[in-house]
Amino acid sequence: MDLTDDSRRSEARHTTSMWRAGLILVGVFWVGYLMHATAWTAMDSGQIEWELLQRRLVSVTIGVICSTAAHFIVTRVDGTFPRRVSTTFACTVVSWLVFCASNTTIFYVLSSVKPDVAPSDAFLTYLLQFSWIFAAWMGAYVALMAVIDLQAERERAVMAQAQAQAAQLAMLRYQLNPHFLFNTLNSISSLVLDKRNAEAEQMLLRLSGFLRHTIDSDSIHKSTLGREANMQREYLGIEAARFGDKLRCHCDLPEALHDCMVPSMLLQPLVENAIKYAVAPANKTAHIWLGGSAENGRLILYVEDDGPGIDPNRTRKEGVGWSNTRDRLATLYGAAAEMRITRGSRGGGVLVELDMPLERG
Repeated sequence: MDLTDDSRRSEARHTTSMWRAGLILVGVFWVGYLMHATAWTAMDSGQIEWELLQRRLVSVTIGVICSTAAHFIVTRVDGTFPRRVSTTFACTVVSWLVFCASNTTIFYVLSSVKPDVAPSDAFLTYLLQFSWIFAAWMGAYVALMAVIDLQAERERAVMAQAQAQAAQLAMLRYQLNPHFLFNTLNSISSLVLDKRNAEAEQMLLRLSGFLRHTIDSDSIHKSTLGREANMQREYLGIEAARFGDKLRCHCDLPEALHDCMVPSMLLQPLVENAIKYAVAPANKTAHIWLGGSAENGRLILYVEDDGPGIDPNRTRKEGVGWSNTRDRLATLYGAAAEMRITRGSRGGGVLVELDMPLERG
């Protein structure tokens, strides 16, 4: 099951649904207004005035163009719901002004239907007359956005659960592959042969703890940051035993953040990537830093190494580990989360930062 493609298809469905529903709303709104205005004029005069109807058709066409343009702009805005509501408000105000100005031109400037009424007075009257109409349109449009966003959020929740389970399976298949297990067990065997039984036992316990974490994480898509930190300590402890003095690990995850909820196994592919590209090929001691902080309702986690970094030959391109992490954040949080990959601040290497909403367990 390709969950990345599923996520993209879901976002495409969300965009298409919003676009289609918005166009339907525009059509219903302006057809309703045309019918209401025509019926009101006919009741007032006792007949349908065709010249006024023709002018009104031009006016409604301009209204449809303005509303469709506003709808197009709003659907192209990325960000939170309040930001899109603000954009909707701004587009509605502009559409309202343009529509009232065009109505004034059509009915009172080109050929006035009431010569005794000044165009400026007519414009002010139209502003008052159509203010509630555009306000009602904006209210209906915002309600439509909220409903479609809620539906998209439910779909993301379902996909997040499936993606978390798939990530755990991928962990066992790719991260804990036979090569990793062979190296770990071979290191344990070497320690036993050298009669370093205490170190062998410690390494075996770390491997057991790491495997237990992957099994216990089955069927959940979020866990506490404290639990994730413990898992990475077990993993890095195993790798430290394998690489010896070649690897130095530094963990700076404050205890105050241990109850924060994060996607299960979120840090694992980032740490494994750092081991693969920064530690394994190094001919000197390599360092890996794990850390995090919370501010303004945001949780920021990072994994940094002092390896060769992202070289011009792109040998360390965004592969499965980084892309899967980015996709998981997008599925769980949408535009509210971000993954940043930059040059490390401790003498080169790579710094990967995960910026997401702060959730307490």
